[in-house]
Amino acid sequence: MSKKDKKQHQAEEKEVETQNEEVSNEDKKVEELEQRLEQALRAYAACENDKKIMEKQKTQAIDYAVEKFVKDLLPIIDTLELAVKNIKNTEDECAKEMVEGVELTLKKMVDTFKNHGIEAVEHNEFDPNFHQAVQQVESDEHEEGQIVEIYQKGYKLKDRLIRPSMVTICKK
Repeated sequence: MSKKDKKQHQAEEKEVETQNEEVSNEDKKVEELEQRLEQALRAYAACENDKKIMEKQKTQAIDYAVEKFVKDLLPIIDTLELAVKNIKNTEDECAKEMVEGVELTLKKMVDTFKNHGIEAVEHNEFDPNFHQAVQQVESDEHEEGQIVEIYQKGYKLKDRLIRPSMVTICKK
């Protein structure tokens, strides 16, 4: 092989090496771009998840913003119900007319509560998630664990318990 052929051969080898390096560098750049794209997609997905969580929290905050106010109004409803219960047994004509006014006020308040998703807890069967047993009594008329008497009504705001019912349950 002549010197000229050797130089040409070496030049060709260098050119091939340069091309291989360029291909290798391009592969590295493509791989780096793919990694950055994946990172960007993960960051975007994380942002979208955070956005959904914040929207849910915002909705819940709006839905349950009145909870404290409702808790403050519950004793008023209790008092109106007690007034109706106690005055109904009287024979006084004036008191009977007053009962009608109190009943209408109570009905209006309960209807307003319902319009805003606030309802009394059901008292069909004792449920520790909604009832607080304050006393146990023996009763032949009721089954074991059944509610005998309701001392204080419980209330829910949509699906959240605001105040549990205070009840007496039957024990055998």
